[in-house]
Amino acid sequence: MNEAFQADTEDSRRLLLVRAEAALTAALEQYDIHEKELDFIQVSEHVTYKIEDETGSRYLLRVHPGSASSAETVSEMEWLAYLAEEEGIGAPLGVKNREGSYVTEVETGRGQSWKVSVLRWVEGDHREGDFTESQLLQMGGLLARMHRAARKFQVPEGFVRPVWDERAFAQEAARLKQHYRSFLTPDEHGVYEQAAAEVTAHMAGMPRDDERFGIIHGDFHEGNLVFKDGEPYPIDFGRCGYGYFLYDLAQAFIGLYPMQRQVFLEGYERLLPVSSEPDDIRVLETFFIKSLIENQSYHAPHPWEAAELRESKPYAMALLRHYLDGKPFLFQAIPV
Repeated sequence: MNEAFQADTEDSRRLLLVRAEAALTAALEQYDIHEKELDFIQVSEHVTYKIEDETGSRYLLRVHPGSASSAETVSEMEWLAYLAEEEGIGAPLGVKNREGSYVTEVETGRGQSWKVSVLRWVEGDHREGDFTESQLLQMGGLLARMHRAARKFQVPEGFVRPVWDERAFAQEAARLKQHYRSFLTPDEHGVYEQAAAEVTAHMAGMPRDDERFGIIHGDFHEGNLVFKDGEPYPIDFGRCGYGYFLYDLAQAFIGLYPMQRQVFLEGYERLLPVSSEPDDIRVLETFFIKSLIENQSYHAPHPWEAAELRESKPYAMALLRHYLDGKPFLFQAIPV
C-alpha cells in the first residue's frame, strides 16, 4: 500500500487538493475532454477525480506526483488494454492525450511538476458485504480469469510494474513500526512483528514459477469492484504488479466473512484449482496476514482513521494469534 503524497493533516490535504486541481486543469487542455462536471474522489498514491464531459462520457483522472514513474503508468495501461481487448474482461481502459501518450506532464506554481493519467470510467454500483452466493461465485471467477490471463500475457518490452515481495512487505512493516502507537500498545505491536517475521520467512521459501507468480491486481477487494446488471467489474489497478496469485486471492478474503470466503474460493476454483493440501491453506493464511498488516500500515499514519483501527483491533489480534499458533482461521469464525 504505497502512499505517494504526504498529507497527514487537514491543512496539508487542503493545500494538496488546491495544487492537484491546478494540475488537473492544466492537463485537461491536452485531452479532447470538455469538462462539464468534476468530483473529487480521494487521496492515495494519487489524487483521483471523476469527470463527466459535455457528451455525458465519464472518466477517472489521476494526478500523480512529478516523481511518479511514467513507465509504470504506461505499463499499467498496457495490462488493462490486454485484459479488456484480448481477454474480454471489463477493465478500465486508458485514454491517450493529443500527443498519443498515456501520461501528461504539467507544471503548476513555483515550477512544481505533476503527472496526470486518464481512464474511462467503469459504470456500476459498489456493494458493501451483502453479496449473494451468485455474486461471490462471480467475484471468485473474475479473479481467476485475471490470473489465467496473466499466465498467457506476453510482457512487452519496457514493461515495468512493482514487485510485491518480501522487500516491499518489509517497507510496510517498517511504516507500521513508525506509526503503531495510534492504535496499538508496544506489546500488541510485538505480536504484529512476530507475525510479520513469520510471513517473511514463509515467503522466502516460495517458488516463483509461472503457475504461482505473475501479474496480479494487488488490491482486489469489494471497494475495487462495481456491479452492473448483476456482474462484477474490476477497477483501480494502481497497485497491479508482480506477485503470487494466492496473495491476490487472500486479499479478496479480507472484507468477507468465513462462509463468504468459501463461496468465493469455489467460484475461483471452477477455473483455477487451489490445492486443499494443508501447506497451500497455510500459504493463503500467510498472505491473508500479510494483507492485514499492509492494510493497517497504510492507515496507521492518518489520525482520522485511528478510531476505526482501534475498533477492529480485537479481531485483528485474534487473527494474528491464531496464525502464530498454527490454528486455522480463514474458513471458520474465531472467538475475539
